[in-house]
Amino acid sequence: MMDLLMQNYADLILKRGLAIEKDQFLVIETSIDTIEFLRILTERAYQLGAKDVIVHFSDQQLIKTRLKYASVETIEDVPDWWVNSHTYYGDRDACFLRLISDNPDGLTGVDHNKLTLWKKATSEPLKDLNFKKKEMLLKWSAAAVPNKAWAKKVYPELSETDAVKELWNAIFKCCYVDEKSGTEGWDKHIEEMLERVSKLNALNIKTLHFKNSTGTDLEIGLCDGGVFAGGICHCPEPDGVAFAPNIPTEEILTTPHKHKVNGIVHNSIPLSYSGNIIDGFYLKFKDGVVTEYSAKKGEDILKGILETDEGSRRLGEVAFVPFDSPINQLGIIFYNTLFDENASCHLALGAGYTDVIKGKDRSREALEKQGLNSSSLHVDFMFGTADMECIGTTADNKKVQIFKNGVFVI
Repeated sequence: MMDLLMQNYADLILKRGLAIEKDQFLVIETSIDTIEFLRILTERAYQLGAKDVIVHFSDQQLIKTRLKYASVETIEDVPDWWVNSHTYYGDRDACFLRLISDNPDGLTGVDHNKLTLWKKATSEPLKDLNFKKKEMLLKWSAAAVPNKAWAKKVYPELSETDAVKELWNAIFKCCYVDEKSGTEGWDKHIEEMLERVSKLNALNIKTLHFKNSTGTDLEIGLCDGGVFAGGICHCPEPDGVAFAPNIPTEEILTTPHKHKVNGIVHNSIPLSYSGNIIDGFYLKFKDGVVTEYSAKKGEDILKGILETDEGSRRLGEVAFVPFDSPINQLGIIFYNTLFDENASCHLALGAGYTDVIKGKDRSREALEKQGLNSSSLHVDFMFGTADMECIGTTADNKKVQIFKNGVFVI
């Protein structure tokens, strides 16, 4: 049965996540831990008509060793061949998959300055490629595969074997995959999400005001021409090939205006970032910029995120996720943003999504004038709770209750 579920999961990723087309390149970034599932996925990709499948492997332990011993100069020196290995296929209409399988604590103890420099050095050269992805000029998606360390983090009371099996089952459930199909349950779910998106967009919301008992009291202005989206995107927008950037997905999102965020937000779920946990943190915003912050755990890592570039202190995403989402109902913390962000309302520091900003001029300069934040990073963190409330203000200054007690009321 597990083999069948994996095959159906691979079908979901390829058919709905990437909507892979005949003679299209597929570029995968993943860990060596995914090799068993990767073989299933790769064969299925070729069967569906992929021209070629290119895999970029990584290993957390090797990365940790390099960051421990390599000099700062070496870490900051990103060779052209590495950059070209990614951008080459971006110029050839490839689709891109991140197949995630990380140990949430895998880079704990790494010098936070080196970690920040490494992330910046490897993300900055890909800024144009990532802009094309956010503009939905390329299809891209992210999905996850369990490994022993991650599974034991989620299920510490189980043996490694049982923990991995349990995590697989949780992933299948979150993605609506069963023995019958990898896409049937998913399609029904997406249809329901799109109905909610239509209701939100009919309101013509311009600002969102979030409050809850953790102390969050945050007002977010939206980009000029900003709309809500959820479940799927199109390559290109608005009526190109439909694909799903995240598997699973429960979020309905839009892009904040980079100058119109004020107040304070507290996280509600630990943030797993580059093999480190950040928790018990808050961010204070004034005119869009983080002016004060603190964290009970991982503050040095949070500091590195905020100091990456000018845009990493501003927001690039605000997303609604009802507190009764199927992922949250599982009652576990995944320590993986791909899942935890779909259990809770969340925000993202860094680059904003361009496809939810309407306008004929799609240049970066024009979108930034409409309020788009630009950064080499995009880091999601969760702030939703069971008592989350959100009041929206419409273009004609009417107040609309969108969220109450952690769920939609529209």
